[in-house]
Amino acid sequence: MALALAAGLFAGVNLGAAQPASALQQCPIPGQQPPVAGIEYWIEQYYDRGVTVCWGMDTASGLPELAAVMQIVDLADGARVLLRADPECPCGIGSADQTFRKHTAEEWWNTWGYFSATNASFFTDATNPTTKLSLPEVTSGKIHSYGTALNGGPDATFPKVSLRIGGLDQAFQSVRLTNVPAAYTTANIDSHFGCGNTSGTNCSTIFGLVGFAPDANVTGPGPKRRTMLGTNAGSGVQASRVYILATVQSYELSEARAIMDYFGSQMEMQLDGGGSTQSISNYHQIDSYIFRPVPNALFVSSGP
Repeated sequence: MALALAAGLFAGVNLGAAQPASALQQCPIPGQQPPVAGIEYWIEQYYDRGVTVCWGMDTASGLPELAAVMQIVDLADGARVLLRADPECPCGIGSADQTFRKHTAEEWWNTWGYFSATNASFFTDATNPTTKLSLPEVTSGKIHSYGTALNGGPDATFPKVSLRIGGLDQAFQSVRLTNVPAAYTTANIDSHFGCGNTSGTNCSTIFGLVGFAPDANVTGPGPKRRTMLGTNAGSGVQASRVYILATVQSYELSEARAIMDYFGSQMEMQLDGGGSTQSISNYHQIDSYIFRPVPNALFVSSGP
């Protein structure tokens, strides 16, 4: 896979409300801001069609090593995000018990052909080829899974954040992160994702999922690989930029959030991390260090 190195440039970050249509955000210039979580500088790998790919480099070993990749998606420039899943069918009305076939991010990317693919939902079975999801998921305007947290257990106690995404036909795609209650019912999820009278169908949210809040320590203490999504807007507010972080090195949650904040994210959600963290485009590739397939993927579609 060709990985073209390019010098990074810096564009200022608005820390207020969601940013209006503006020039595509670029990667920080080395030395422009202090290091974050051991990352000494960022290299710009791609900058076009509403998408920027930045490599975060660590030099602690004496040689530059890839520590993290940040994708910046400028919705105002026509780039979009979406989700794809592979539910086992027949798949009627969504349930907590719906199972999904798993694939690596590279397999998802090769199948669908969008700009990039990154792992997304938390799930329950890391061993078998199929799994249930831990939390709700929407693809193509339908809730396939309400997540096993619907039935209680530890996942039902952690604070949560939802991601609601509009259709690919929107000129300026609707993307919102929203704080949601830790415990939920099917009616809560149907209402939140704007679904019709039939449970979990005809949803105004075309793509969506629920993840854990950025400070929810779901997997216990200690640094881990992290996958996070952020926006440049507060809870429930339309964003104009989406930030997608996947790390090669291991970080505490607070460190991963510091990386997100460094780029201008105002709100974040955790996607599955650890052995699930993986992301790929023509300009970066982070594989699961245990070659773990995942049940769905977050895609970036570049603009015109």
